[in-house]
Amino acid sequence: MNEIVVEKRAEGIAVVTLNRPRKRNAVSLAMWRQLAETFRSLEAEPAVRAVILTGAGGHFSAGADISEFPAVRSTQEQGRIYDEASDGAENALHGLAKPTIAAIDGVCVGGGLGLALCCDFRIASAEARFGITAARLGIIYGLGETRKLYNIVGAAAAKRILYLAEIFGADEARQLGLLDDVTEGPAFGAAAALAQRLAANAPISLAGAKFVLGALMAGEAQAKAVEIETKVLAALASEDYREGQRAFAEKRPPKFAGR
Repeated sequence: MNEIVVEKRAEGIAVVTLNRPRKRNAVSLAMWRQLAETFRSLEAEPAVRAVILTGAGGHFSAGADISEFPAVRSTQEQGRIYDEASDGAENALHGLAKPTIAAIDGVCVGGGLGLALCCDFRIASAEARFGITAARLGIIYGLGETRKLYNIVGAAAAKRILYLAEIFGADEARQLGLLDDVTEGPAFGAAAALAQRLAANAPISLAGAKFVLGALMAGEAQAKAVEIETKVLAALASEDYREGQRAFAEKRPPKFAGR
């Protein structure tokens, strides 16, 4: 059974599903590596305009597969190799120049929540449960993962999540700033509707906005000012910019080509 399933839809939406339902989609070392390859390949596909990450069997992800830690993460060297793999997956997802949405049902804890934090949007069903239980396992969250959490929820909420290591519900997750929306039914429908709206916009504009926001959140806006200005000017020379003007003048929806 393929533990990472990718479905590409006609409307320009790619759905990546963690497909290990018997383990509540706990992520193995092999899956971390496959996820990194998957997100890098989606980056290179112009037809993909938005990406949804979800889980099979009613759960998003129970996090890293702790049952395999004695074999793959029992020494410092193994820990370094494992962290490189998990960081590679998260960085590939976080660095996608396309909008990303986590559609969350059931459990979303540990490394599963880490993956969700890499997405631009997080939509959850009302029954979803969240937490980062590193403090109960003797694990320290690394700089990259902690920065993503901090950027989304702020210092006070990040302390509460990391220090207490508790499991909490969707309503509290939204209050803490983790979620963009909570749905009464399964999260995927709302995520797909949002993805369709995002996919209709100019890919150049979305990628540029994501780059600028990423630079601001990382404190790198000044260092990347020249690169940002280059992207802004390049957009003005794009086919999508001309199409946007034509569509506005003709009072019709634009048809962007991504170039």
